[in-house]
Amino acid sequence: MALRALLFCQDTPTAQLVGRAFRELKLEIEPCGDPDQALLKLRNQRFDAIVVDDADPSGAVLILDGARSMTSCRNSLYIVLAQTQTTLSTAFSTGTHLVIYKPVTADRLRNSLRALRNLIGRRPQREFPRVDVEIAARLQLDNHTEVRVCILDLGQGGLALSSQTLLPNSGILTVEFVLPDRAKSMTVSGEVVWRDAHGRVGLQFTDVDAANREALDEWLASHLASGPFHKTPKLKKVASVSPAQAKGVAARNGRASGPLAFLR
Repeated sequence: MALRALLFCQDTPTAQLVGRAFRELKLEIEPCGDPDQALLKLRNQRFDAIVVDDADPSGAVLILDGARSMTSCRNSLYIVLAQTQTTLSTAFSTGTHLVIYKPVTADRLRNSLRALRNLIGRRPQREFPRVDVEIAARLQLDNHTEVRVCILDLGQGGLALSSQTLLPNSGILTVEFVLPDRAKSMTVSGEVVWRDAHGRVGLQFTDVDAANREALDEWLASHLASGPFHKTPKLKKVASVSPAQAKGVAARNGRASGPLAFLR
């Protein structure tokens, strides 16, 4: 049986973009611009995902609050298309699983498919396949604050990461890391395009210099050789290691021993 999604959105171009993105996930999409009609559909039908546009905040909250009380929606995935100024407490207060930030574009939606796939257990075809990893990295915020993060997946188009620090809802973030089995660190910049309820954030690359692009493409090609969704063995996160220990672990594992190769 095909998975189905209900879309509450009153903007036709946005509804069309979202519809195309979900069809890539093999999800049937049913658009609806009236919150009362949306609730009626939720009562009488089963939907695997419920997508609401916060352009009508009262309608969006009405639908998500109503869905929470319905047994038919107990296992549904809740997704909000949100303005970047929407606070996280507001976005996630109604049990939302994923927030996709506006402006909604084809590229933004395409780069959010990875998160959607993980949440609903599907594997859509995507323009930029990803490799699952665990790479300790440093993230530079606009106020020059450095934050330690963990990269969870990596592809030509972007990456997903997690952090114990609350990251911005929008803007460009700069990440420095060392690829597994490599010695030289690289720095890339990307725009925040999605966030989920577990604190994971998706970045779409906006600036990767030629040398880093070549190194990244070569590394990805070697790890995607067995298929577009090849899952590499995840790197272990090592806590409180000395430089000598780092070199020893790297030598045993055949990995780079640079300062970014470990979480301290």
